[in-house]
Amino acid sequence: MEIQQLRHLQAAANSQSYAQAAKKCFTSRQNIAHSVKALEGEVGTPLFERKGNRMVLTEEGRQVAYVVDEVLERVDRLGSMFQDGLAARSMLNLAVSTNFFAGMPLAVDELLLERSSSFRFFERDCGECYRLVCSNEVDAAIIMCMEREFSDCSVVEVGRSKSYVIANEGSDLAKKESVSVDELRNEKLLLMSEPGFQYGPLFSQLCAIGYNRSSVSILPSTSSMLHMVRTRRGGSVGIASRRFAVTPPGGSVSIPLADPRLDWHFYALYKPEAVNSHAIASFIQDIRVAFSQSDDWNNG
Repeated sequence: MEIQQLRHLQAAANSQSYAQAAKKCFTSRQNIAHSVKALEGEVGTPLFERKGNRMVLTEEGRQVAYVVDEVLERVDRLGSMFQDGLAARSMLNLAVSTNFFAGMPLAVDELLLERSSSFRFFERDCGECYRLVCSNEVDAAIIMCMEREFSDCSVVEVGRSKSYVIANEGSDLAKKESVSVDELRNEKLLLMSEPGFQYGPLFSQLCAIGYNRSSVSILPSTSSMLHMVRTRRGGSVGIASRRFAVTPPGGSVSIPLADPRLDWHFYALYKPEAVNSHAIASFIQDIRVAFSQSDDWNNG
């Protein structure tokens, strides 16, 4: 078991909600669920049970949570020995795109959790993150989108990964090893933001083959997307990240988009003249290293 998994369990126990725990830990609901499941596998018993809208600890779960609290208290006490060095870091206002937490590799997840006291996070869609950087309302932004240019600020690509189609396991697309843009011509697409900014290259190709833009639905969450995919509502498919696609929930499958021009790019946006320029540069270097430490991330 890992410290990160213990923190995920502690957050879920305290909030009685995987979704709220995800916000507290700067990760996705799916990652909280995966951590809990992994711990349940190690201890050999269920730790949570659903009661209405709440996820409540079982009797065994309460015993485990008590020990976890003690372990994390000691870990935090050890970390506090070095707080003077951490306090010297500049506090950064950091904008992140709405799907970034669900799409980033685990090493980046761990970095942000470790540095959480050094950031103020603002979760917005990609276009708004860009605007916030350009207007100097935040120090930097980390966004996940398909390849594009940013004319009004500096940009560093910190990582890259494949894009995936999430489809119902009974659909025709589920039988394919990869999906071409042409095969999406008649599909209803479920997206996390307006197409123009985040999905520019995809929609350039779709429009070239006469795709009907009215077939696009903008959803507030990945859970909404999964519900529509799994219930085959309107024959819809989603577009997701590699991390989300590695273990698609039951009833759905993930198929890579064949065209590498549609890969996801993870960009750090900033203004070179920013007051916290040194802290920003240091953070960007650290996040690039975190991406590079993730096995096959840039090739998967």
